[in-house]
Amino acid sequence: MTLKKTDQRYSRFRFDAGSLSLNFVGTVRHRGSRPRDLLAAPEALPRWLQLAGLVTSAVPLSSEDHEEALLLREAVHDTVRSVILDQEPRHDDIDRINRAAKFPIAVPQLNRGANLILWETPDPLKACLAVIARDAIALMGDSTRNCLKMCARDSCRMLFVDASPAHRRRWCAMSLCGNRSKVALHRQRKKSLDIG
Repeated sequence: MTLKKTDQRYSRFRFDAGSLSLNFVGTVRHRGSRPRDLLAAPEALPRWLQLAGLVTSAVPLSSEDHEEALLLREAVHDTVRSVILDQEPRHDDIDRINRAAKFPIAVPQLNRGANLILWETPDPLKACLAVIARDAIALMGDSTRNCLKMCARDSCRMLFVDASPAHRRRWCAMSLCGNRSKVALHRQRKKSLDIG
C-alpha cells in the first residue's frame, strides 16, 4: 500500500504487536528513551481507528474524547506492563479498562438493498474504545497472558504478544530493534577487540 503524501505522518503507525490493544499502546514510540506520541494531534486518532479497521470513516472527536482515548491507552500500557513484570497493576487503571469495556460495541445492520453492512452505535469512539478494552482484558485474562512481552531494546520497550513457537522472542520486531541491537553488539565486540 502506498501512502498519499498527506498521509506520510501516519506511516509510522505500527500494527505488529499481536493484538489490537497493544497496537493502540504502540502509538507511543520509543517509550524507553524519548517517547513520541503519534496520537498527540487530535486528527491522528480518527486516522488510527480507520487504519486499525475499527471504523470506515473518520470519527468526529471532542478534546474530551481525545483525552479519554489517551487515558485508556496509558491504562492498558501500564496494566499490561505490570502483568509482564509480575507487579500488581494500579486499581484505577483496571477500573478505567473495565469501564471502557462495558460500553456497547457497534451493532451490524443490513441496508435495505441487503448489499451493505452499516454499523450502528450512539457513540462511535466509545464503541471503538470498548473493543480495544475488551481485547486488553482478553489478553490478560487467558493463556495469552504468558505470551506478553516487552521489547528488550532499552530505547523501545514496546509491548507485544510473543506468538513464536518457542516463546523466546526478545524484540518487538527483528527487522527493527532486533537488527539494531545485533549491530550495536557487533560494534561493541569489534571495539573491545580493537582496544585489546
